[in-house]
Amino acid sequence: MSSEAAVYEGGYTRLQINRMGLWFFIISEAFMFLALHSYRFLALGTEKPEAVNVFLGGVLTVILLASSVTAHQAEKAIARGDTAGLQRGLMATMGLGVLFLLLVAYEWGVAFGEFPPSTPFGSIFYLTTGMHALHLLSGIGVLALVYKAAKRGIFTAESHWGVQGGVLYWHFVDVVWLSVFTSLYLL
Repeated sequence: MSSEAAVYEGGYTRLQINRMGLWFFIISEAFMFLALHSYRFLALGTEKPEAVNVFLGGVLTVILLASSVTAHQAEKAIARGDTAGLQRGLMATMGLGVLFLLLVAYEWGVAFGEFPPSTPFGSIFYLTTGMHALHLLSGIGVLALVYKAAKRGIFTAESHWGVQGGVLYWHFVDVVWLSVFTSLYLL
């Protein structure tokens, strides 16, 4: 019996426990971003500087949406037993994640002159986008570990929780960006 199928106290399998744990983690992280958004509106209402680059925020959004597509393709590939497709999808997802981070770094460099961290909007902007960037960086790290495991042939069509968990976390980070984009760039 595989460790995923083993039944533990309470009648749960290792896979069920892993899934529940990841969902609890994601929910706790969502509350943190909710607190950041709440602080943004509590401190500033919907006020934002004219210099906020909505176009670049839109480009960042498109990049992350595309990365969700490639992550989904990677997960579907391993569900079919296509390890090469899994690896291609993971590489594309990580590449889009790195591109996103590079553009965020560029945006910060430009924005420091327009609304520095010492301003109310600047402090909220850099804290929120920085926290998101940290989560995206950790997502790239998770996907890199999944990629390394895929190269070793760990995953099969029947057993690929590591892929599912990594991709679910990636989707979470992408959805969080939609709330960041709306909160900081659009409202």
